[in-house]
Amino acid sequence: MIVKLKNIAVFILLLLASEVQAQFGQVCVDSNRVQPFFGCTRPEFNPVCGCNLVTYRNDCVAFNNFGVNTWSDGVCFNDLFFFDFWPNIVNERIDFYLKSTQKVSATLEIVDAFGKLQMYRLFSAIPDPYFTQTFYLSYLKPGVYYVSVRTSQKRMVKKFVKT
Repeated sequence: MIVKLKNIAVFILLLLASEVQAQFGQVCVDSNRVQPFFGCTRPEFNPVCGCNLVTYRNDCVAFNNFGVNTWSDGVCFNDLFFFDFWPNIVNERIDFYLKSTQKVSATLEIVDAFGKLQMYRLFSAIPDPYFTQTFYLSYLKPGVYYVSVRTSQKRMVKKFVKT
């Protein structure tokens, strides 16, 4: 009887230890939440660090990709900064958002599909909690464009369509 109780106690401890490891380990995909073809329509910008150490626009987007770290809101440290814009099918204006893990200077460039520079902005320091700006792009012709944000340490590029 005592041996059975010891075995049960050891089993429970191992089970609890594996739960703790699963919670803080690299793999935290929740198969009940991951929906790779779900388009998250929530436009708010509240960056979260996903379990794959990639920053996502908000928890809805993160949950529908790989789940989200429950211990780390905000920009992942390996990303240094994260930007997004809304909408990604642009008619006249685009709302641009940028958040950084540290105060940095950044440049924003919009280029067309042929690589021709259409807009350039320099931001001397990104303030906390995050930077927002609206750009009016009615002067752009319909087509595919790329937004590039660059700091001294990293460059990120995202695509949008102008109608």
